[in-house]
Amino acid sequence: MAPNMNTKSEGTVATSSINNDGIILGPDLNATKSPLDKKQYRHITLPNGLKCVLICDTIAMRQRKLEGRYDDCSSSEDDESTMEDGMEEDDDDDSCSNDNSNDDKGLRKAATALSVNVGSYHDPPYLQGLSHFLEHMLFLGTESYPAENEYDAFLSQHGGDDNAFTDMEYTCYHYCIPQDGSDGEKTVWKALEMFASFFICPLLGGDQAERELNAVESEFELNKCEDENRLSQLWSFTCGMDGEAAIMGKRYSNRDAEDGGERPFHPFAKFSWGNQVSLKTEPEANGIDVMKELREYYHTHYYAKNMRLVVMAGYDLDEIQRRVVKCFGGVPSDPRIPSPTYVKDCERGCITNLHPYKLPFHPSSLGKIYRIIPVKDRHTLNITWQIPSMCPHWRSKPADYIAHLLGHEASGSILSSLKHRGWAMGCHAGTGDDGESDASTHALFTFQVSLSKSGMRCWEEVVRVVFSYIGMLRHHFQTGYTDSNGYTVSGLVPWIYDELKSIAALSYQFEDEGDVTDTVEDIAGSMCPWWNLPDERVLDGDSLLFDDTVDNSVVKDLLFNYLTPENSRIDLMSSFFNQDGNDEMPENKQSDEVDGEPSGGINDSFDVGKAGVPMIEPRFGTKFWVESISDDTLQQWSEAASPQLPSSDLMLDLPPKNPFIPTNLDLKPLPEDDAAHPLLNCSVKVCVTAGKKKSWYPAVATQYKIEKNTKSDIPRILLSYEDDDKKWHVLDSPHNKALTDDNLLEPGYEGSLDGGKVKFRIIAVPKQGEGAVLRYGDADHDDDVEDGLAFPPIPPAALPSRLPRVIFDKHCIKMWHMQDRKFHRPVADLRIKVDCDGVGDSALKQGCLELFCRLCADALVETCYLASTSELGSSLSSNDTGFSVRVCGFDDKLLQLAKIVLDVITSFREKTELPSIIKEGRFNACLESLLRGYRNSGMKSSSFVTTLRLLCLRPSIKSAASKLQAMESIDVSTFCTTMSDMLKRLAVEAFYHGNAARSDADSAANLIYESFTKSEHKGIPKKNLPGKFVVKAKQTFGCEGVTAPSLDINEPNTAVELYLQIGKDSLLDRCLVDLIAHILDEPFYAELRTKQQLGYSVSCGSRWTYGVIGMSFKVVTSIVSSVEVVKRINNFLVEYRSELVNMNQNTYMEHLIGLAKNKLEMFDSLEDECAWYWGEITEGRYDFETHREEVHCLRSITKEGLIDAYDRWFMPVCDKGQHKKRRGLVFQVIGSGDGDVSSGRPPTDPAIGLGVQVDELIAQFHNTTKDTWGRITFSHLKRANTD
Repeated sequence: MAPNMNTKSEGTVATSSINNDGIILGPDLNATKSPLDKKQYRHITLPNGLKCVLICDTIAMRQRKLEGRYDDCSSSEDDESTMEDGMEEDDDDDSCSNDNSNDDKGLRKAATALSVNVGSYHDPPYLQGLSHFLEHMLFLGTESYPAENEYDAFLSQHGGDDNAFTDMEYTCYHYCIPQDGSDGEKTVWKALEMFASFFICPLLGGDQAERELNAVESEFELNKCEDENRLSQLWSFTCGMDGEAAIMGKRYSNRDAEDGGERPFHPFAKFSWGNQVSLKTEPEANGIDVMKELREYYHTHYYAKNMRLVVMAGYDLDEIQRRVVKCFGGVPSDPRIPSPTYVKDCERGCITNLHPYKLPFHPSSLGKIYRIIPVKDRHTLNITWQIPSMCPHWRSKPADYIAHLLGHEASGSILSSLKHRGWAMGCHAGTGDDGESDASTHALFTFQVSLSKSGMRCWEEVVRVVFSYIGMLRHHFQTGYTDSNGYTVSGLVPWIYDELKSIAALSYQFEDEGDVTDTVEDIAGSMCPWWNLPDERVLDGDSLLFDDTVDNSVVKDLLFNYLTPENSRIDLMSSFFNQDGNDEMPENKQSDEVDGEPSGGINDSFDVGKAGVPMIEPRFGTKFWVESISDDTLQQWSEAASPQLPSSDLMLDLPPKNPFIPTNLDLKPLPEDDAAHPLLNCSVKVCVTAGKKKSWYPAVATQYKIEKNTKSDIPRILLSYEDDDKKWHVLDSPHNKALTDDNLLEPGYEGSLDGGKVKFRIIAVPKQGEGAVLRYGDADHDDDVEDGLAFPPIPPAALPSRLPRVIFDKHCIKMWHMQDRKFHRPVADLRIKVDCDGVGDSALKQGCLELFCRLCADALVETCYLASTSELGSSLSSNDTGFSVRVCGFDDKLLQLAKIVLDVITSFREKTELPSIIKEGRFNACLESLLRGYRNSGMKSSSFVTTLRLLCLRPSIKSAASKLQAMESIDVSTFCTTMSDMLKRLAVEAFYHGNAARSDADSAANLIYESFTKSEHKGIPKKNLPGKFVVKAKQTFGCEGVTAPSLDINEPNTAVELYLQIGKDSLLDRCLVDLIAHILDEPFYAELRTKQQLGYSVSCGSRWTYGVIGMSFKVVTSIVSSVEVVKRINNFLVEYRSELVNMNQNTYMEHLIGLAKNKLEMFDSLEDECAWYWGEITEGRYDFETHREEVHCLRSITKEGLIDAYDRWFMPVCDKGQHKKRRGLVFQVIGSGDGDVSSGRPPTDPAIGLGVQVDELIAQFHNTTKDTWGRITFSHLKRANTD
């Protein structure tokens, strides 16, 4: 079934209707949702003008349909059941490969997002960053909920979270929270009420303002060294819209500048981030009351007609609407303080000051090249054209169409041509999806290419190739094509647009449910007036192509009038430019030579040594030079862009037709002995009659089969009971309509089994993606706890057929398989792990393996790019034991792509020279890119401190600096010999999951086996597989560790990570650490970030590092020293103990239940589910139902047991106040910021380089901390599930 493409779909309300409450009912969005989307939508406008999209999560609501009780001993069949809510969240086991404990992995919660149609473009010139500052301030309390951090604490305690972001034309606030099991008063509607008060009665003042301004400054400092952010601000600084100086933006000292008759600059020229200088120093110097301005700004822009709201919950639409009216009806309809400088945009229904502005770059800033000194080692070329806003052209998206042509990577592409010459590694084209590049005033179309060093020296030729491709497109456009009637029509061949439209439709038709926060956030963004989507298209307008053909008038205008040399600016960002004598050389600068290539200068007229002192962008401190591109060069580019076919040596052509577009979208049948049935995973109550007494027993349907019989087929259903007993029953009336349609089966349905001897009643129907859950339906059941706090029902053990199972195991090649029965989409996921012999022995071997992965990916790019545009992705990555392969997406041609990928991988085996698939020059290009990646590794303190922890805990992981040293002088012969040795002995483990029957999995297993055994294959026995040894931290009074300097000498931030190690994995310890992390997460953030203002990035979380449990406390600061950070963390741990001791039982149970819900929640997509199972396989734990065991364990944890664990593992002092030993490590990466933050930075030696110096510190740590936890095994767990 294809999604409806018509603008006016059947059921769409063309004209709004008004009900008795003054609520305007908008168009029917259900007509435009994806066919697999089970949610119900309603578009309304409140009497105050607030436009809302209400979403009934029907999958969640089905869990809550019945209220009341069943009595296990009751003889009445009319008793009602109390439904416990099924909206719980999934817990992501934290490991060293995913060290972000705050990530939500596809949680199914209630969620809300509200967008306000004001952003950084609306900032007054004299208070740049005000929109961002206001976004921060709204979280600091309201008149209704004035306690500091009350909102965040409420969400965290109940398992929710929140965030916000400021874009150029809108600001979005969002949160999510687990759903209640009853009327929603406890969490869902309480959270909505608290959230609504942001927009009715925020405090906006007090001492918190100064602290939150520090947070804005910390956020700026944290992102200050990102080259992408620096380039963006450089665009703003050099857009030249003051009409006088070509590159120096005028600095306004007060607001009178904007009130003048002439509007001299574009809002694009503003500094959107905001910091202490723009929000405090500058305004105070000019007598501006910042807080007064902030309140006026809020009162001017934060009103109902200027907002868009999306609320999603597991309640019916009428109930959601009632709650929304109650909570948001008090938002003022119009601005509290009208402003004469803003006019009403009637067409878009909002207040704006953007109406006079169009294109952002003054002509004097175009036709120029900006040479930029980057923070990282890189060579990047950006060609940017300013074009009219593309928002009105949402139906056929012509800019995306051109981006597809310029940015494609298959044969005939710009990238293919540049790679053939050794000039490039990758490219990207398009307008982007942020407000800077795609706004109501303009769009910026950019072609970005990652250059090699030889490409840098030939950058003018690179640009000429791009314009040659544009010239080819112009030629084909003018030549046209012959339509079905035999007429010649101008434009490009129609199949290009047809393919894009077809793929977009398939993607939308089978898109995943997705994370609830992403869902509401995306819809709230699509509702923004500047986006220009009609109300009836807020669901699909951004995803689909609606017209039969692309809008050729716009395509022609863009190609011929805007994508010209004169309308472009060139930004050339290169570490070559850092060799200026006036610029300080980085301490960690390495030789830039590869294969004898000279490291200095480029072959054009620019000479860094003679260019003079660079200009400096004042906000980020970016250094750059600017000069006009010569008339001769512009003329050459113009000639290349004239309508003509390019010269044959450029090898440019239109994209080839895509062979990977799926044609078979059928779902594979399930096996007959474990077939699909609507009753599967349903919770039921079974009534058994004994004499006159009827007893009800809880059970869950876990398996269905049709038993073949000579007379007739017998349908049987397997029920799993509370005591793990299982029994087959004959299903009566199998052809009843309710028992043949998932959509008709509801809680409360009654039926019979075994010829009427046994009756059953459905208690709960599973959500999409949810497995079996045994729900009792009894409010008085012993799983319930005090004060109505209900412990979530624990699912019964899954059948072996519902879990990954081994279907092939031969010659150290093992294949796991699991057929999807939850998500019902024609997609699959094939993952392969290859352990190689001796990878952990040396940095050379690990470096060669990473280069091998890059070479394979580079050789495959033309094929894999076509597959990726058909939603069939692939990836290849290395690790400290070998490498991994993944192919995922529509299953129709998945194995076809997998064979191509495996053929390239195995072509390296038993080779003393590069295989023929690696073209000339690509070895050096990939090596150059790899070395550049090593030089750029760890440049941010915030990420490097975690890397430092892993390097210390896992000696087999080699650092980027050591691999750089090992690989700098490598030649082809050494590489091939090293790879041949590593690939001689392999152990392969794979997992095929999704729309794949057993026969498909057998085909995949045979493909993998044949690929790895077609040449001589020697397996690695299990006992000889690389061990993942983890260092055992010493028990000490203080914490040992490593203190290292930041690898970027200009890094202003210091990062600290206190790691407290618990020990080898055990079920109880794992659950205790997870529970402590769940409780500490919000108060740790609130105390050190919000109150003490140590920095923007503050977090804590449990760690599971290759079978060793730990807890990490991390702070990134630009305020205080690392020693002070460690002291503050320990002080928090000491002071919070009293909070644990005094925590009442209800609060403790809310945390316990919240964590249990996290661990039991469904997956939102097959990708999430596959990642979970694959993690168990790669870790060798194979405990596919660990969530059940952990929740069972959580039920037994008392508050006293929790405090005992807290004292043993985390408290730095004993109950007498004396220091006690802990198994802790402190990792510190100290930046070079001003003041105390750089205190303790180790002295550096430029002669050896910072990376080598840090490696020496790590080696010293390993010499003094030699004990490990030994080889981690999981022999206590059940063995692998095999056929």
